[in-house]
Amino acid sequence: MWIRFSTPSPRSWRLNRAFSLALTVAALAVCAPAQAQHVVFDPRNHLENALQAARQLESLANEARSLAASPYSHLAQNSQALQDMAELARTARGLAATVSGLERQFEDLYPENLSGADALRLLEQGRARTANARRTAEDLARTAAELERLGQGRGQRLAGALNASQTAQGQTAAVQSSNQMLAVLAEDLAALRVLMLAQARLLSEGAARDAAERAAGAEARRRRWSRPVVIPAAPAFDPLSSARN
Repeated sequence: MWIRFSTPSPRSWRLNRAFSLALTVAALAVCAPAQAQHVVFDPRNHLENALQAARQLESLANEARSLAASPYSHLAQNSQALQDMAELARTARGLAATVSGLERQFEDLYPENLSGADALRLLEQGRARTANARRTAEDLARTAAELERLGQGRGQRLAGALNASQTAQGQTAAVQSSNQMLAVLAEDLAALRVLMLAQARLLSEGAARDAAERAAGAEARRRRWSRPVVIPAAPAFDPLSSARN
C-alpha cells in the first residue's frame, strides 16, 4: 500500500511558525504575573522602618511624660481657706463693712447737725458709739485670731508645692506645681487684705467717734452758754442784819 506524502507549502509553514510564536508569547504573559508575586527582602529598608517606629514611640513617651499631672495637690484646702476668709469678711461686726450700712451708721451715731437733738438723744448716741467701738475692736481681734488659725497649714502646703515642682517629670506637672505655689501666695494676700480691712474699720471708727464726741461737747457748751442771763431776785430779808451784831 502506498502512502502519499505531501511537502508543505511555504505558506502553511509560515502559518505554523506564527502560531508557535503566538503560543510562546501567551505562555510568557501567563507566567509574568506569577513571577511578579515574589517577595524581595530589603534589610536596609526594614532597618529604616524599625528606627522610624522607635522614634515615634519615644516621641509619644516624651509627650505622655510632659502631660503627666502632678501627684501633689492642695487645691481643696486652698479653696476652703479662701471661702473661710470671705465669710470672715462678710461677718464683720461693729462699724459696717458696706456702703449702705456705713451711711446708716454715720447718720445715726455720727450726725453732722446736732442742733435738733435733745440731751437724752445726745446721751444715747454717745452710749451707742462706745458700744460700736468695742464691737469694732473685738472684730479686729477676732479676725486676727481666725486668720492665724487658717494659716496654720499654709507653710506645709507651700513646702509640698515646692517639692512637687522640683521633682516634676513633665511640663504639665511643673506648671501645676507652680500654680499651687501661687495659690498659697493668694491665700497670704487674701489674709492680709481681710486684716487690713478690719484695721481700717477700727481706725475709721475711732476717728469718727472722736469727731462725734467733740461735736457733742461743742453743742453742749453752746447750749449752756446760749441761755439767756437771769439776774437772781434780791432776798426778802436782810442777810447782813445779824452780821452787824
